[in-house]
Amino acid sequence: HEGHSGDRVCIDLLSMLEEGEGLLIGSTARAFVLIHGETVPSKFVPTRPFRVNSGSVDAYTYLADGSTKYLCELTSGDSVLVVSKNGHSRAATVGRMKIESRPFILLRFKDENANEGHAFIQQAETVRLVSQNGDVCSVTDLSVGDCIYGHSSTSTRHVGQSISAPSEER
Repeated sequence: HEGHSGDRVCIDLLSMLEEGEGLLIGSTARAFVLIHGETVPSKFVPTRPFRVNSGSVDAYTYLADGSTKYLCELTSGDSVLVVSKNGHSRAATVGRMKIESRPFILLRFKDENANEGHAFIQQAETVRLVSQNGDVCSVTDLSVGDCIYGHSSTSTRHVGQSISAPSEER
């Protein structure tokens, strides 16, 4: 769904990202989508292979220790979890955060068990996800029914830590 605007977060890392790598981002504690790093050339902007245009300030990402943090709470020196399309992960250190007002797309998704999630992602051709076949695709080219990489969890979170308690997020 288009037509939303708000503050989006770019995360600049101290490490270079490879093609197929990015960060898991989600607006609920149980469902995340893999946002690809800015490693793919574009006619609009130069590549920034250390950057992930992550999403809205209220979204979560995983830290390297398995906890989560709101994007707006990340700070220089935090260790985040970089994930690749083949499922490998590694730690990377945040160098800086860049927050600016931008237009958003509301991306709603379901996992293979029909668990729902969503994320507000900047409406830009240069923001990319990883499709089921491993190709990188622009968020502006997605269609209903497309399969993308993500991560689902059955636990909820409290102050970034996994807990076993009933909760509902929408």
